[in-house]
Amino acid sequence: MLFIIEFIITLLIILACGFVAGLIGGLLGLGGAVILTPLLTSVFENLPIQYAAGISLVSALMTSLMSGYRYLNIRLPNVKVMLFLCPITTFGAIMGSLMAYHLISRGFNWILYLVFSFIMILTMVLSLKRKEKYNITPILTRREDIDHIILNDVFFDTTLKTYVNYTIYRMNLIKSIPIMFFGGLMSGLLGIGGGPINILALYNVIGLPLKVATATSNLIVGVTAATSGSLYWAFGYIQPYLAMASAVGIAPGAYLASYLLPRVRSSSVKVVLLSVFSYLSVRMLLSGLNRGHILIIPIMTRHIIAFSVLLLALMILLIMRKYITD
Repeated sequence: MLFIIEFIITLLIILACGFVAGLIGGLLGLGGAVILTPLLTSVFENLPIQYAAGISLVSALMTSLMSGYRYLNIRLPNVKVMLFLCPITTFGAIMGSLMAYHLISRGFNWILYLVFSFIMILTMVLSLKRKEKYNITPILTRREDIDHIILNDVFFDTTLKTYVNYTIYRMNLIKSIPIMFFGGLMSGLLGIGGGPINILALYNVIGLPLKVATATSNLIVGVTAATSGSLYWAFGYIQPYLAMASAVGIAPGAYLASYLLPRVRSSSVKVVLLSVFSYLSVRMLLSGLNRGHILIIPIMTRHIIAFSVLLLALMILLIMRKYITD
């Protein structure tokens, strides 16, 4: 009887974690997995990262399906860019899943925590580096500029109450190819769906507006999560009941995120994104150092340090919010 009660409580906790991950992941275009993996390893300290990653990949697929349906209805994602980049991320996801299997089977799973932390820090730095650029009526006068354009597109920003034009250049799209491959590689290696790396490529390199990049990334995450998840299932890293609980929780969170995204300012999305990333990067860094016996820190101290960094980052970003463009 006690076992049944503990099992039900565990499922409810995972369901709640799934809702939070679905909300944040859908809002930021991360697919939920990048939030759920460190969240589960934080709540369940003894849960190996590969099982948390397996649960997260299933949840990432659910987030992509729920949020993507609504995004497509309002024509927010750039489907042409998604179709061009998906084969690249899929190949990377296969390679990453195989790498994860070999690392874990040899007892080097603590390296995954450190890589996870590095990815979060890299995402934060590049997200701060680039400013959003809206051109309501772009005018090109040079012939070479026109020749390098692959696509001109437009979306309606419900916050700014206007149609926003954006341009995709050939060289930017080519530059994004190795980054998207790296995103697929991280999807398989860390079970994160590749969302953070997708945002870097779509937003920082290709130059899509943040909301378009978020919605497009959300669709790509579904493809890479399905690919990595299939291999994780074959490796035995996915526990069906736990994955089901997270998927049930993540569905309403993802749907709520797809409702909120067109109605919030990009600056607000950036504040949340960078604050969450600051927590995730520190939390995973400390866990990796502890598991690798490089720096032994008590679990409560790790929690305090991570949440302190989260609150500090949130305060700094709120103060600097007026300098973060929409």
